[in-house]
Amino acid sequence: MGSNGVAAAFAALVLAAMSAGPLRAQTPPPAQSPAPAKPDETKLDLKLFDKAEVDRSKGCSVALWQSNRDPDNDRYAFIFTEALTGQNHVRQPARIKVGEKVLPMTRVAIGGKVGGYGLYPYQLYRLGEGDGFAVLDLKLGEIEGEAVEIESGTLTVSMAGKQQARVTVKGGAGCMTAPAAAPSPAAPPAAAAAPAGLDGIFSRYAVRPAQIPRTLPATLKSRFGCDPEMLKSGVTGFQMSEESAIWELPCQRFNIQANAVYALVYLPEPAQNLRFLSFKAPPGKKRTSAPAELMSPEWNVKTRTVTGTALGRNEGDCGVYERHRVGPDGEFVLVEYREKVACDGKASKPEQFPLVYRAR
Repeated sequence: MGSNGVAAAFAALVLAAMSAGPLRAQTPPPAQSPAPAKPDETKLDLKLFDKAEVDRSKGCSVALWQSNRDPDNDRYAFIFTEALTGQNHVRQPARIKVGEKVLPMTRVAIGGKVGGYGLYPYQLYRLGEGDGFAVLDLKLGEIEGEAVEIESGTLTVSMAGKQQARVTVKGGAGCMTAPAAAPSPAAPPAAAAAPAGLDGIFSRYAVRPAQIPRTLPATLKSRFGCDPEMLKSGVTGFQMSEESAIWELPCQRFNIQANAVYALVYLPEPAQNLRFLSFKAPPGKKRTSAPAELMSPEWNVKTRTVTGTALGRNEGDCGVYERHRVGPDGEFVLVEYREKVACDGKASKPEQFPLVYRAR
């Protein structure tokens, strides 16, 4: 059955479910005339969760946020959450918020081609008290390492006696490793050791010049040949906990590209506890760039991934495209590696270079 046929069949199923049972309004007694409904009495007051109400730092989950909100920066963005437990990602009751009540929901029907974490383009949920339904119509992205991006979609909620509510959404599904145990307060952090206690935070911020150790420019020059002036363009941090972050350190600028090196930093004492990170090549391959460097980096903060593109020449018809994910210990894990060796004058997008390696 084609996608249009699947959508039509699913729509018919939804209509049948929503017209059955508790969704039928009762007929008032003939002797009574119903009072005119106030305009706000029929409105379905679908609310966004406070960020504090959505903890994705442990285990696996599916989350949707309002499409015009940023879940990394906005306090109110999430509108749907669903926990997945065990190795088989068993679905727990999903949650939405109507008014001040958090309502559990159970998935009762699916449609379309299954994606990662058991996601489907079309999903029907029954509200826990049986007085309504929610429909998800989603565009699913490809699985990237341990994450699936929900590129776009809609969440439609229907309840008895209420106007239907529909919200455009984006989202994602993935797993987070539980935080490591924190060290004893009396024990100082070991020099150049990875900070403990990664708690699921991952947000971009600008590192203040005063936070950068005075010796760092000279260290970058001696170890990696970096131009000390490049640091003046700004250092970007990616915070992983209250005490740890990854710093992206601009290194060199070439004719058509620039590169950066990365360090895992213990924020209370960056000068004494800073460790440079490296990037791995696929088995049997050697990186065209130095292990500590990433060319033309671009981040996807939501999936904790960074891509690098090292072009062989200005024409863009050859080179390497690689994608890495930040692991729970702060190390980079290779997710995808593409390479076009022949500079044949046929330019293409780096993400369309021949695939060499993809993590399973």
